[in-house]
Amino acid sequence: MKMQLVSALLILPLVVLLLCGPCGATEYPLTINDSAGRNVTLKMPVERIIVLSTDAAEAVELMGAEDMIVGVTDTVQKYNWYFPNLKNKALVGKWSAPDYEVIGQIAKGNEDTIKPNILVLGYPSGKMGGKSYGVDAVAEGLAPFKDIAVAGFSFYKGESIDKEITQLGIILGKEDKALEYIAWKNSKKEAIAGAVEGKSIPRVYFESTQPKGLGELKTNGASADIDKSIRLAGGLNIFGSSSDETITTSWETVISKNPDIILQAKTDDVLGWGAFPSSNTLAAQQVRDEIMSRTGGSAVAAIKNKNVWIVFRKMLYGPGSVVGTTYMAKLLHPEVDLDVAGVYEEYLGLLGVKYPEGRTFVFPELASAS
Repeated sequence: MKMQLVSALLILPLVVLLLCGPCGATEYPLTINDSAGRNVTLKMPVERIIVLSTDAAEAVELMGAEDMIVGVTDTVQKYNWYFPNLKNKALVGKWSAPDYEVIGQIAKGNEDTIKPNILVLGYPSGKMGGKSYGVDAVAEGLAPFKDIAVAGFSFYKGESIDKEITQLGIILGKEDKALEYIAWKNSKKEAIAGAVEGKSIPRVYFESTQPKGLGELKTNGASADIDKSIRLAGGLNIFGSSSDETITTSWETVISKNPDIILQAKTDDVLGWGAFPSSNTLAAQQVRDEIMSRTGGSAVAAIKNKNVWIVFRKMLYGPGSVVGTTYMAKLLHPEVDLDVAGVYEEYLGLLGVKYPEGRTFVFPELASAS
């Protein structure tokens, strides 16, 4: 608690700097600068929110403002175990292709004109199939409706998340919730750094998806937050010398770099996996067995020492990524005193989600994480 209070006091000046208007009250119109570098003007306090990503949905839940959400995209509905109170909200299309007509109708409601108390939260940038889903494209798609404010925040990048959460807290009148989350996150990062300080630094290969072929392996370089997580967890990303965020490589290249630890992220449609031999852990075992049996793998330290782990993807990214980093630190350094399950339970508590007792988030399961 003392550490959280100190962290909160360190963040307070950021809140003061970002407030538009005199101290003690937020005045309207309120203008904020989003993560795409756009000035977004809110004519009145926000009372309705449409989230176009799971990261935005998490951020709003962290602010204790989920009741303001009136529309969500497909991925938010898919992860209903993370967002149990949002599964019945209006669907506004795919995360990468929102339905602007539906959003416009929600904004209008039963009125003749749109009341400007609505905000759409999207990504600052991005493309899927050559088509942009970034905030500029969303703003252009909603321009004909007028009075729908659109802001671009990632809510997952380490260098910007504190500022973004602080801005969201100001927008929603939830500055205290923003401080609470930032203090909690930073205290957990400090705990990880302290736990691994002075430890040996294992070489880590992180496989971001299950491969289509051994010549098309996906991993991350230094500009990715996964690289930062590996370093904070006391490891060295074997592809960290590359400045690229996403890298396509080959198994032969991985062998040549001889990692001590191999991690692969696995997507699932439930919160965690049941105890072995559940269907989820059997599937994770198949993925691990594939890695362990790859041609030439017997020469790789991670495979020789059976340091190959399948990791629950959702905890590695977004506002809760410090949970995944805590698990990484425990996998890289099993001897450290970190309560991985406790950290995840705390984060889910901030979201208002009950921790799923008896489930695991890595395979093979950590004996101390159950």
